[in-house]
Amino acid sequence: MQLLDELKEYLRIDGNDEDRSLSTILQSSIFYLENAGVKQPNDYFLIVEGKDVFALHRLAIMMLATHFYENRIAITPSTIKTAQQPIPYGLQSMILQIKWVDPDELSQQQ
Repeated sequence: MQLLDELKEYLRIDGNDEDRSLSTILQSSIFYLENAGVKQPNDYFLIVEGKDVFALHRLAIMMLATHFYENRIAITPSTIKTAQQPIPYGLQSMILQIKWVDPDELSQQQ
């Protein structure tokens, strides 16, 4: 499974009509996490000793992409205080946890 397919499943989206927008949102989510200090793995679907070692990385990407997808409004001075939702607190906590994970170290454990 690829990240785009997983995101579409997570958002419950059928068809390919929104693939271009979803790809942009997906890449923006990954860049956001990288800028927050999260190192990205080469293989998001790596299994080590039966464990999906980057599941939390993928969940953070999905949650952030969902936030971007659901908050696609134009920001103007009149909407900035009422319409724009902050990034969920649970996601902020998750980012703090995974930013200390070294994907290379986890990948070498197989």
